[in-house]
Amino acid sequence: MKQFIQSVLPVMVFVYLFGAASCSDMDDYLKYTEGKPRLYTGKVDPAIFLSGDERVVFYGMLTSDPKITKVNIYWNNRKDSLVIDVQRTSGVDIIEKPIALPEGRYYFEVISYDGEGNSSIPVVTTGVSYGDTYRQTLYNRPIKSAEKVGDNVVIEWYNGDETSPFVKVDYTDSNDRAHTIKVPTSEKKTILENFKSMSEFSMQAYYLPDELSIDTFKVAPLYIGVNEDITRLIKNPGNPFARSDDGTGKWGVIKDWQYTPNIINQNGDTAGGWSTDSGGVIHFESKDWGGDGVTNGKIYQTISLPAGHYSIEFYSDGGGSDNFTGNFMVATGNTLPDIGNTGEAIASHVWNKDFMGGTHSMEFELDQPKTVTIGWAVSFGSSTWMHINSVKLMILAE
Repeated sequence: MKQFIQSVLPVMVFVYLFGAASCSDMDDYLKYTEGKPRLYTGKVDPAIFLSGDERVVFYGMLTSDPKITKVNIYWNNRKDSLVIDVQRTSGVDIIEKPIALPEGRYYFEVISYDGEGNSSIPVVTTGVSYGDTYRQTLYNRPIKSAEKVGDNVVIEWYNGDETSPFVKVDYTDSNDRAHTIKVPTSEKKTILENFKSMSEFSMQAYYLPDELSIDTFKVAPLYIGVNEDITRLIKNPGNPFARSDDGTGKWGVIKDWQYTPNIINQNGDTAGGWSTDSGGVIHFESKDWGGDGVTNGKIYQTISLPAGHYSIEFYSDGGGSDNFTGNFMVATGNTLPDIGNTGEAIASHVWNKDFMGGTHSMEFELDQPKTVTIGWAVSFGSSTWMHINSVKLMILAE
């Protein structure tokens, strides 16, 4: 409050001096009524009621009349009042008095008195007390996006409310150190440095309801996840995929992924499911190209994930037959459902002749940490091939 007094004092002095020069002649006649002189004591000028949380705070300035001994404040049509005793000094005196009041707008009369009971001309002004009704109108500043880029999180903001001077953001860094920053409403982009992977940040908007508010209001904290690429949790995610065997020919065996035996159908059933095409891909193909196809062949991997909202996708540079059908699936546990049993999966995507190449994606939700299996179950006939070039896993902001 001392800082507030220091900031408003020059303004109050200016208002007083300006008003005194223009109103002294007008006030002189008020000293007389019914032909008899009546002496008015000096008034509080200016008198301001700062708005607050279930209160107002009265600030008044006494610049004249050293005989003033008290100031009375009336409101509710003088049904309520407050008496403030005054000890005048030789200079300018400031009165500061909080008044607890229910939420609402109030009209006040401020009257000063000297020791002989002479009163001043009433100063009539207004003040506002804010409370729960006002709080219910407040909201957190909306976010366009929050995404982890490298080690940092970049937050893009929509415009904030002009009565909200800042948003408080709390987060934890990769060394488990807590950070608090104040984001001014004018800021459009905020960077949270060295953000801890797969964690959340909290945000809390603060408000000053008007320019005379002495109290700051705040909304409840909101916890925000961020969009983050967590493909690192998948072993050998591709682009290119690595082989596990020591061979040097076109056909090999995929590294770090599990597979059903019928995927190994090349080079005399010694390789399959991986090839050197496009630098290294998951490669489904009928036996020695023109031979038998595959029924319910699977390539999959099991990983553990925390609770959250996820997106998973794979990219394929294409295939060479219309008789290919596949299910891209995520299922809880350590196994992948058979082709066609997508009801056993928590997310599934059909992969067939209608959509061969390009990016194939789906989303899924985990309400608690779980072990999940991701992968493909495929069936196809003779003279068929299909590539998978890469896999990408994202945790998405809520």
